[in-house]
Amino acid sequence: MDGLNGRLRTTGWGAFAPVSTAPDMLSGSEISIIDWLDFSQTLNPLGMPEAFSPALNLLTRNPITPEEERTAQAQIPELLAKRYGVHPDCVAVGASATDVLAAVANSFEPRSVAVPVPSRAAYERCLGTAGHRIVEVPGPDGFVVPDPQAVRRMGLSFDAAMLANPAFPTSRLLARQTLLDYLQACAWVIVDERGIDLTFGGESTATMIDEHSNLIVIRSLTDTFSLPGMPLSCALAHPAVASRISQIAKRPASAALSARLLKLATPDHHLERAREVLEAEIPWMQCMLSLVPGISICPAEANYVMCSFAPGRSMHLGAADAPDLVRKLHKRGFPVRTLDRTPGVSPGSHFCVSVRTRSDNERFIAVLRQIVAGS
Repeated sequence: MDGLNGRLRTTGWGAFAPVSTAPDMLSGSEISIIDWLDFSQTLNPLGMPEAFSPALNLLTRNPITPEEERTAQAQIPELLAKRYGVHPDCVAVGASATDVLAAVANSFEPRSVAVPVPSRAAYERCLGTAGHRIVEVPGPDGFVVPDPQAVRRMGLSFDAAMLANPAFPTSRLLARQTLLDYLQACAWVIVDERGIDLTFGGESTATMIDEHSNLIVIRSLTDTFSLPGMPLSCALAHPAVASRISQIAKRPASAALSARLLKLATPDHHLERAREVLEAEIPWMQCMLSLVPGISICPAEANYVMCSFAPGRSMHLGAADAPDLVRKLHKRGFPVRTLDRTPGVSPGSHFCVSVRTRSDNERFIAVLRQIVAGS
């Protein structure tokens, strides 16, 4: 495998990590009377494309034959390759983005992997259970990913990297030059691009795999088309790497259904409309959140905003800290994501808010202001 520096595993792979402890639950009576608006998920603000509903109804009513499933399994790599502008041999199909990441991590011999933080907890779980050593890389103010030279000046040693474009929860895009620097410095680099379709001007790095055989890009349609119950993701990589990942990755629940939805997703009119919404709503949401007393934001480039809540003693606000604010929002029907278990984030300090449509965002901001004001 010319130019590929990372050694592929020949046998075995790690186990999947356990799920984190669930947060406090509301009682059934409380849940039944709440009109929920979920601001905890980073899904397409316009929801699922209308064209998907008839296909889902048809395929769920009519049993899928084994022959249809086998045919679809052969079609999916070609459909994904066309969508992402790569050769079908470079596509390894999987279920969720985390499932694909676990397969990628288990495809290589253990390395010391640089993981810029804050980041998804799943990165360290997947890499750690595959035997890799985690090297947490703290970011500077603004959470821009430091270049490899800066990381080594911190006294940190690594020979592989786990990056994201955009990063979660910081909502920052990955600079192309930064990625090039890591590709030069590392045996292999994984870039999680599950949220790239729902960003403010973000560009995918998928086409770079032709020139960089040590690059693995993870893509997902789950958030793009608001399909949390039917995950479809893939790894884009050098053909030899993609082949190994394919042997390990967990398959989508239904290849026939996945193939049908992929065909309906072209052309991407629904996604284009969602991007138009986000071009207006990402800046609007940042502005409105930053005007709420006690809240500071990290500048966002994706459809979610990382916030800190640190009320001063003299402010007398309606929530004591970030977890208290999250609980009160939840009880009012507005779930947001606490970041207490996020690597690189101090417990009790931060939360993350997704960006939805203007009417939904206005309702959220109004309730947030009421809670903070103590009303």
